[in-house]
Amino acid sequence: MKNSKLFLLFILFSTLSFAQKKDETRVTITTDKGEKTERTVKKEKTPHFIQFGIMSRNHESFKNKYGVDVVYENCVISPFLSKKAENNNKAVAGYLTEKHGDMWKKDLGIIPYGL
Repeated sequence: MKNSKLFLLFILFSTLSFAQKKDETRVTITTDKGEKTERTVKKEKTPHFIQFGIMSRNHESFKNKYGVDVVYENCVISPFLSKKAENNNKAVAGYLTEKHGDMWKKDLGIIPYGL
């Protein structure tokens, strides 16, 4: 009986330790005015640009080359989604520019929302 209670207690605490894992990262965004903003962003499996509207082209080659995808959202844009997409796209663009220079802009073929 004592062993079963210890086993249940062990299972309880081991599941709680998994709940403590954070899939977040800190991103610093610099605006045109030189203001810096730090945000906590959830880690995605693949970094991605957020676009609104109908998918205009296939970005598979861009994803394979740079490891960044383009995700198309709904046509309806709320102020919250607009700000979220703008901050996300600025962070992803900053990452790509730092790592690859400006060549990624030609390969993408679109101007990401908010840039």
